[in-house]
Amino acid sequence: MGDFALVTEGVSDHQILRNVLLGYYKVQREPLITFEHPDPQAAQHTGGWTLVLRYLREKKFRQAFQTNSFVVVQVDTDVTEDRGFDVPKQDEHGPISLGAFTEKVVSRLQEEIGNEDWLTFGERFIFAIGVEQIECWVLPLWYAGAKGEQTANCAARLGANPNLRNELTAKNYAWITPNKKEPLSYDLASRGYRKRATLLAEGPRSPSLSVFLRQLQDRAIVLPPAE
Repeated sequence: MGDFALVTEGVSDHQILRNVLLGYYKVQREPLITFEHPDPQAAQHTGGWTLVLRYLREKKFRQAFQTNSFVVVQVDTDVTEDRGFDVPKQDEHGPISLGAFTEKVVSRLQEEIGNEDWLTFGERFIFAIGVEQIECWVLPLWYAGAKGEQTANCAARLGANPNLRNELTAKNYAWITPNKKEPLSYDLASRGYRKRATLLAEGPRSPSLSVFLRQLQDRAIVLPPAE
């Protein structure tokens, strides 16, 4: 039985989530993680929020729960105002707080899951909401101060870091750009979070990663002994 099945917008996002989960749970044991969606072995790495919503709408998670204890669903909030997602970032009073906004995004995902399946599986879903992009989660590993706490244009900010570029070049990995997201590059960029001390010290500097880490803390998941 696997521990976590990852349902993400893209295959590169798998790497960030995997490294965060590895770092957080390694104090118990190394978690068993499945790349559920999109398929990393597919010839064309198609992805995006529309396919995440379709995955939920088509109830594909039911099969994932047969072989995994939890399903982690990731979306980025830079798309939430797009037609079909329809979660506004402001109300009549102005911008919504990060916590309230995250709850609205989660509620939108729950709509696709449906009430019946939520009653059955709700406690086994974990939501990873990247505000505005999941790349923002990685900035604290590469930037000190306020630069590591940004929530806008994070893919470009991450890709522009000279130290990261040097490490990617040394491995002959592609640089990260908003339009080029190679899984190996994302794994290298986020692997610092595999160290639990680093994850707990640096991760909360990213506002939305902080929300995700608090969710894991509140859930207090105990992994079963390895078979």
